[in-house]
Amino acid sequence: MKKSLLVAALALLSSPALAATPPEGVEFEPRRGFFTETDVGVFFTLGGENVYSNAQTYLQLGLGYDLTEKLSLGAHFGLGSSAQNCFAGYLPGTETCALSDNFTMAFLDVTAAYHVKVMDRLYLTPKAVAGYTRLDPAPVDPEAGDPGRAMSAPNAGLGFGIEYATGMDHFSVGADLLARYIIGPNITALSIFPKVKYTF
Repeated sequence: MKKSLLVAALALLSSPALAATPPEGVEFEPRRGFFTETDVGVFFTLGGENVYSNAQTYLQLGLGYDLTEKLSLGAHFGLGSSAQNCFAGYLPGTETCALSDNFTMAFLDVTAAYHVKVMDRLYLTPKAVAGYTRLDPAPVDPEAGDPGRAMSAPNAGLGFGIEYATGMDHFSVGADLLARYIIGPNITALSIFPKVKYTF
């Protein structure tokens, strides 16, 4: 009698347990919505008399929003510098740059990224950027004739990255390669950086 009651009780308890969805059967969905991003990497310019500049530290901060599972828009501020690359040409008969061959480049850009799923948690992220660049001091002939003056110019570029949604909720990590062309001074800037993304 006791054995029959025990079997009946176990049968009743097992029904709700079996009705619940097992955690292993739930497909992973990365968190989407408002996000912030912090990136630290390397930066250099191409072109000029020296062909390329020395690699320098690059810092980028951003915020944005995932419009859909695949498309996101963001705004990013980036800061790097071009070291030992002359864009103004050498003074006649010398190898001295006519203007500064060391200058800071500050970027304020709008970014559109597309998320291509490779596997669970892993995405490829091609992107396009556009905005303005502040160059200080001006690396090419400033119109005002003041060699210490800064200048601003539009920029546009393309990037490619990889992003992984970690097991820690809210956090994604990845890496990007971003190429920008500064229109006017005709300078190509490259930045390579790992990134940490927090989605609220």
